[in-house]
Amino acid sequence: MNMGTLFQNNYNDIKPLSLKLRPKNLSEFIGQRELLGENKILTNIIKSGNISNMILFGPPGCGKSSLGEIISNELNCNIATLNATVASLNDLRDIVSKAKQDIELYGRRTVLFLDEIHRFNKLQQDALLSYTESGVLILIGATTENPYHNLNNALLSRCLIFEFKALDREDIKEVLNRGEKYYKKVLPENIKETILDISNGDSRIALNYLELYFKNLENSNTKDIEEIFSQRKASFHKEEDKYNIISAMIKSIRGSDPDSALYWMGRLLYGGEDPRYIARRLLIQASEDIGMANPEALLIANAAYNASEKIGMPEIRIILAHAVVYLAISSKSNSCYNGINAVLSDIKAGDLEIVPKHIADGAKDYVYPHNFPGNFVEQAYRKKVKKYYEPGNNKFENQIREKIEKLWKNRK
Repeated sequence: MNMGTLFQNNYNDIKPLSLKLRPKNLSEFIGQRELLGENKILTNIIKSGNISNMILFGPPGCGKSSLGEIISNELNCNIATLNATVASLNDLRDIVSKAKQDIELYGRRTVLFLDEIHRFNKLQQDALLSYTESGVLILIGATTENPYHNLNNALLSRCLIFEFKALDREDIKEVLNRGEKYYKKVLPENIKETILDISNGDSRIALNYLELYFKNLENSNTKDIEEIFSQRKASFHKEEDKYNIISAMIKSIRGSDPDSALYWMGRLLYGGEDPRYIARRLLIQASEDIGMANPEALLIANAAYNASEKIGMPEIRIILAHAVVYLAISSKSNSCYNGINAVLSDIKAGDLEIVPKHIADGAKDYVYPHNFPGNFVEQAYRKKVKKYYEPGNNKFENQIREKIEKLWKNRK
């Protein structure tokens, strides 16, 4: 036997099932029907052969990496893969050097699949920009983060952006069916339901658990594996439960009950919820339910959100608990929430006022408040007078109300 073939077989044997079952063409791809269904945009782009630089963003295990490989196969291109968490500029230059040779010698282009592209710093993104702009590389970047928040505008302007969704329950069933065919075995219904629950739309998790189950069956270790599955099942909250639990946490904070708020947050964490999702909800609530009654609540929530981007479990639980308790015990006000809702309602109804000339850009008759005592002077900022911000009845906003009434005592 050829030694290269022997070593290659050994390598294939240790690949996880999720890699072994990765789709080879569009007909095998599962999910993302809005983008990859019949006559859908990505399908048409791939079949036309006129592929562009693109960024695929979405949760783990939804098919981003698989699509990168499929595109390279469909176009008969070379494929180079990098993970931005460990790749350097030298790695990128090596790929570019080979890509140039392949173009010159064989007329063959190279697709660069760059996973975790948001991890590239500005210098690396700028280098990537020059290579993709020249056509040496076709970039397919994948990220779990919103690219509009993490990639520079110059790179974004040269890429098509496609958002992938987590796989639905029927998609994961199809993934598991493939795993069953591979092993030529059938999962017990209770085990399959557990995997469907805990995978939460991630095909990689689903296949990892299927592989774990069947490998333990081979070792006649059914008791231990079923115990693991039952424990995992007990900790998991289903999607419909997730929204009930997050609702309970939010309402507990709004109701100034820190103990209940902590409990429901704990349920989310114990059930495997992404701490960043919890942090985002707290950030919203800091303005929606607390707002001007305690402006510092937004700073605390934002600090917790930033921490959740850098720190994972189990340590992030402490920071999130800090934020939850602070928000729960804070004074409450929904004045900002009500104010912007009223504004948008009026605008939607057709209230599209023209900016008064004296406060328009470059106006010469604008009166500069800093030239007056107390940095204030009465002048009209709207043609109509309508109150949108109504201060709440709390210590901080009572002071705000007094100040507004004093400043605008002549306004009717």
